[in-house]
Amino acid sequence: MENNFGEKRDFLRVDHETPLNFKILTGEKLTSKTDITARNVSASGLLFRTMKDSSIPAISDIIWVELDEKMVNICSEIEEELITHKGGVFGRVVRISEGEPGISYDIGVCFLRKTDLTEEEIHGLVSK
Repeated sequence: MENNFGEKRDFLRVDHETPLNFKILTGEKLTSKTDITARNVSASGLLFRTMKDSSIPAISDIIWVELDEKMVNICSEIEEELITHKGGVFGRVVRISEGEPGISYDIGVCFLRKTDLTEEEIHGLVSK
């Protein structure tokens, strides 16, 4: 879908600003809620903002993002194939951009779906 502003997203994004935690699955890094703020969410992913360089994952990193129960339920109703685990969802970092110049970074995450991975890969994610 494309609008007059060159928007190419397939899903409507809903503003949802709330603190959150995420874990980069290539390591044991758990970032605290004071570092990360969700900006918006859709059936396909979410955008969050950080003000700390140390909280920026790499492009293509697989992460687990903690969401409140309401958001997990909403996302799961829209997209039944999401990989959920312990109050969160798995996703892949697809975009990193400067938020407020010199102050913050916006990180775009595409949710992983059961059809994106093999059963073994999914088992590997949820066992970490």
